[in-house]
Amino acid sequence: MHQEPFSLHHKGFTLKGVHHIPLKSPAPYVIGAHGMMSTKDSPKYITLGENLVEVGFGFVRFDFTGCGESGGTFEDATLTQRIDDLMAVMEWVKHLKSFNGTLGLFGSSMGGTVALAAGALKGTDALVLLATPVKRAAQPAPELQEVYGRYPGYFDDPRTALDTFPFQDAHHCLIIHGSQDQVVSPDNAFFIYERISPPKEIWIVDGADHQFLDESLRAAMLNMTVRWFKRFLLQP
Repeated sequence: MHQEPFSLHHKGFTLKGVHHIPLKSPAPYVIGAHGMMSTKDSPKYITLGENLVEVGFGFVRFDFTGCGESGGTFEDATLTQRIDDLMAVMEWVKHLKSFNGTLGLFGSSMGGTVALAAGALKGTDALVLLATPVKRAAQPAPELQEVYGRYPGYFDDPRTALDTFPFQDAHHCLIIHGSQDQVVSPDNAFFIYERISPPKEIWIVDGADHQFLDESLRAAMLNMTVRWFKRFLLQP
């Protein structure tokens, strides 16, 4: 499988990514959006890219501003910036000669929030959201408390305000959440599901934590993700 690094200049920063080139083109593509403290090189994103290419997709994974190899600092990598980053990468993909015009988004944790926002606001053909928060918890997980304290407004973006967010514009969406998620309550999954448009499915994975550290549960999650994108993005 052929992979190529790429760079994209956006809003004064350089985004770094990896392009998993499809075996045959033009092909449908999926873009991966990593979580708040993760990177494009998370094992699940690498494996997802490999699995998608095997069945006929192109795949793009990239580091958000202030993460991994991309420019900027963590303070720059706000929800606002990440939404704009993903939209810029979506535009980059649309100009690839190997792209057939059909696009899916996969996002985990905060990356799921970003994918939901970009997918609803900019338009996408299918979504898979993993452990995705949309509601601010009354008592944030310990790893988030410092972010809330040091960077007021870090998670705020007027485009994602729950009372005005166009949930109905998100469709062909699979929502996956672990029943034992210690960071993002599964209530978020049901909140999203009730508001998005069909076709849609929700899968609460019994015993899975936020990171899907159990290898068998992670494999099942990735297999379900690939099946979802095959179902809606690949031509029969």
